[in-house]
Amino acid sequence: MSPAALASALLLAALPVRVESDGCPSGAEVEGALAAILPAAPDAAQPHLARVEKRNGKLRIELVDAKATVIAERVLDGNGSCSDLAELAAAVIGSWESDVHPDFMRPHAKPSPAPVVAMPAPKSSASMAYDVAVGASLSLASSAAAGGTLAVIGIPRGAGPGLRLFAAAEATRTLDLGMGQARWRRWMGAAELDWRFARGTLVLDLHGGLGLGWLAVDGVGFSQNLSILTFSPAATAGARLSWWLTRRLATWLDLGGLYWTRGQTVYSQPSGSAEEIPQLLGLASIGLAFGRVETGR
Repeated sequence: MSPAALASALLLAALPVRVESDGCPSGAEVEGALAAILPAAPDAAQPHLARVEKRNGKLRIELVDAKATVIAERVLDGNGSCSDLAELAAAVIGSWESDVHPDFMRPHAKPSPAPVVAMPAPKSSASMAYDVAVGASLSLASSAAAGGTLAVIGIPRGAGPGLRLFAAAEATRTLDLGMGQARWRRWMGAAELDWRFARGTLVLDLHGGLGLGWLAVDGVGFSQNLSILTFSPAATAGARLSWWLTRRLATWLDLGGLYWTRGQTVYSQPSGSAEEIPQLLGLASIGLAFGRVETGR
């Protein structure tokens, strides 16, 4: 054995603590780091035992005396190379040993710095985006009718999934029934899921959900004119493209459709004429939105 190797072995044998570890860092690596910061033990015949264990990204260090009594224990972040973790464990064990044996203190020696593990800076959470949109509409269901729409959209993370509440009304349409006419119109409301995509000042919202429509029908020109008010569920889908002039104001265009799941028919008596109210409705609307938006970059 060379003189240098012999001196190193004697230095490790005189350590006041032995290290057990079955992984990274090894016991030999920790003892080597300890030899650089601790002097020879006052009583190496009864050294302490340090157990070092790395599990699930954590480094657990435990120090016990000759009677197997736990003197100290600590759990640290286990990120880093084996040599860095060995120095970190040695610094902790050396501090404990200095507390137990004050004569180990070296006033002029600087402790080995603990390795610094770079952690990614937490991403700032996007603030909620929301807007209230009002507009003029044109609906198509066998014939065209003007109307108006109102929608409220909330996107919790500024983009991605959110919720859309929608309402619309349209002007009266007319159906010819024998000697008279049936004038009808709908009021509509819906609750929809909304998925938002943003690119610069352009924002695209894809939306769809379930709605409910109230149908009002009035007879005109008959010997006895009747009126009815009924309702039908509906499935809704559409897309809205918005151009945000500022973070508070946008213009938008929405194209969508509604399908009424319940067929509705109007009759005239005594002629027996009948006409079905269309179940499919196309809706185009344009308007302004007021709120707050997180535009993409």
